[in-house]
Amino acid sequence: MSPRVRTIVPLGLLLVVLGVVVHGAAAPLSNFDTYFHLRFGHEFLHGSWSLRHPGSVSTLATADWVPTQWLPEVVMAWTEDHAGLAGVAWLSGLQQVLLVLALYAAGRRWADPIAVVPVVCVALVTIMPGLSMRPQVLSYVLMSVVVSAWLRSQADGRVRWWLVPLTWLWAMVHGMWPIGILVGVVAVAGMALDRSVDRRTLIRHLAVPVLSAIAAALTPVGPALYPAVLGVTSRREFFAEWAAPDYTTVPPLALALLAAVLLTLVLRRGHLTWSDTTLVLLAGALSVYTSRTLPLAAVLLVPLTCRALQLVLPARTPPPRWEVATVGAFAVVGLGVLMALVPSTSDQPPAEPAWVAPALAALPDGTVVANDWAWGGYLMWRYPHLDLLMHGYGDTFTVTELQRNTGLRTLDPGWQSALAGTGARVALLPPGSRLAAALVTTEGWHSLHRSADIEMLVAPSGWPD
Repeated sequence: MSPRVRTIVPLGLLLVVLGVVVHGAAAPLSNFDTYFHLRFGHEFLHGSWSLRHPGSVSTLATADWVPTQWLPEVVMAWTEDHAGLAGVAWLSGLQQVLLVLALYAAGRRWADPIAVVPVVCVALVTIMPGLSMRPQVLSYVLMSVVVSAWLRSQADGRVRWWLVPLTWLWAMVHGMWPIGILVGVVAVAGMALDRSVDRRTLIRHLAVPVLSAIAAALTPVGPALYPAVLGVTSRREFFAEWAAPDYTTVPPLALALLAAVLLTLVLRRGHLTWSDTTLVLLAGALSVYTSRTLPLAAVLLVPLTCRALQLVLPARTPPPRWEVATVGAFAVVGLGVLMALVPSTSDQPPAEPAWVAPALAALPDGTVVANDWAWGGYLMWRYPHLDLLMHGYGDTFTVTELQRNTGLRTLDPGWQSALAGTGARVALLPPGSRLAAALVTTEGWHSLHRSADIEMLVAPSGWPD
């Protein structure tokens, strides 16, 4: 197979991948977490909140919290102000296209397209559950950039100081920025164990993650960013994405395939450097830590696997100008098509039963609503006058408040008094939920409106006496 054919065929597959991304983005914004990012962005953008002293969208979420994703939230809100939800959907497509390009570029530095594109496809299967209009997608993009930079530093010994301002930017984008610093520490450890650079150069490399850690404290949020990131661990038990991955599902299995290919090729080579070993071990740790870090493990494995695959292929051909231009053209055309589609495909929020809007709009300002956790993000954006019991932005809740919310969902002993203490006399819940059934059968609440997926309940007069 000629070098040109080995490039053209996988580029055709890459075009298909970008087409799938554009098709997925040209749809209504169905992830409810998108909407709490929009609501928070509007609070920051229009002056209601300050970055160092943000407020809360609910009187039932009283934690002293620090924003870790404020910059993309503000961009999302500004975009909604000027281009509606269609513009936000286009931003989602932009993030995902950037991710595909970043993964391709990271792998292409070490291997030909015939190796890179299949690896990118498998990695995207692993990452797929995390692909929505959320700032975490930008963490995947930045992770790819950081990993690629450190692999290049290991190869050529050059210190890439630009990683310091990149970390400063990342610290305003999403709370996964410490993983980028950890990649740097692990990469430097591999260089030290391999003795691939002299001591002076090694110290200069080590200065990059050290200065990056300092830079993160110099964002508008300030040093409070550190305890905010560390505090996530105290709330991880309440959120499924912070649990360990289930390796009987497709995304973790796709990651396992990448790891198996990498290890097989490395063992076949018969020589494993410390630089390789430390990064592979980090990928392993990220892959078992939580479902939320699983995509980062996939991003880390992409260039490592591509580099290993190239060992069984003919000598790598550097990307010619026409290839770079072609990939860039694919991205630009895809984003142009997406821009043409979203005004008619993505300009409306998720469909809701006809009774929901008039029923909720009629509730007085500040009405406490016992809502389902998953719906909270959407409800706070769509009906900002309501005081919601639950939503998915866990940073704004204390641990005690999260325990209360979890206990209500599972009907823990004392749930009636816990709910009464919130002041909720209206509930918006899935009809089949345990809480909805208990309110009707044991507490005398009655159904005011009901659809297949959502039911509005009202407490009887004098409840809970």
